[in-house]
Amino acid sequence: MTTTETSPFTSLAALPDVHIPLTLTALSPISHGAGTSGNTQLLRTREVVGPDGSRASVPYVSGNSLRHTLRAALAWHLVRTLDVEDGSLAKRTVDLLWSGGALTTTGNQADLDMIRKVHQLIPGLGLLGYSAKSDITAGTLWVDDVELVCAENAHRLPPRLTDHPHASMPNGAFRTETFGTRHDVAGTPVDRFIELAAADTIDGGTIDTVQMIYDMQVIKPGATLYSGLHLFVPTFGHLAAFAAAWLEAAPRVDGRQVINLGGKRSIGYGQCAVEIDPSGQMPDQYRDIEGLAAAYEDHLRDNRDAILALLEEITG
Repeated sequence: MTTTETSPFTSLAALPDVHIPLTLTALSPISHGAGTSGNTQLLRTREVVGPDGSRASVPYVSGNSLRHTLRAALAWHLVRTLDVEDGSLAKRTVDLLWSGGALTTTGNQADLDMIRKVHQLIPGLGLLGYSAKSDITAGTLWVDDVELVCAENAHRLPPRLTDHPHASMPNGAFRTETFGTRHDVAGTPVDRFIELAAADTIDGGTIDTVQMIYDMQVIKPGATLYSGLHLFVPTFGHLAAFAAAWLEAAPRVDGRQVINLGGKRSIGYGQCAVEIDPSGQMPDQYRDIEGLAAAYEDHLRDNRDAILALLEEITG
């Protein structure tokens, strides 16, 4: 089955803009690196100027990091929904889905027919933007940086957070350092598999070991942060793709939606409870996020062969 003229995904009509405020509560430390000093990974900060001219370095998480979270979620959603087999996609196609692709040819002639086809068949790419062949196509989704609720940011907080208790607390109250150790296997049950060289000291059954301790600056659990998602002149397909990306990136866990921010996610960092209420800004007929996501999945399944062929075409 292929997309028909009656499908809402074929329409490229621009719908009203959508602005979705996010409020996040850190459930675990948040790490967002900005280089290192010695063995310490620094926390990314920006200088903020207060109304009185005072200046302070305040931590934040880049909007690009949050945007990549949504892109990766949408890519995984697509390959799972289409039941893509392992090893069946070219590297350039994987790059397109997970990182937005790259220019592979020269020229200054935009292929408008192909761009329109992408927006209709694979609206997730149109939502987030992509590069393919000689074209750079901007996405309709804009993502704000994720900012800390604190005294230094009090003058620029959204109205919903101006009376938050954290708005009177200095940003230093929400920062700390944590550390970890990369363990050496010597001294564990697996050290019996180590081959000792002639130069190794084995008297008494000992061997030199190396154990690296590292530490990092983080935002503390319990901190409150805020951001915003903005869909400018989206199509129905963009809204449906966004709904699928959001539900994939922020699944409901123990009754609340949880999304991961920053780095070190594989060891438990960056978990945040997130509150989102698109109903006030979403066009009336498109408030049902679960319904939109289901429609997007149906669209992908119904057009599986055409979508896979188009992915090959635009990256060929």
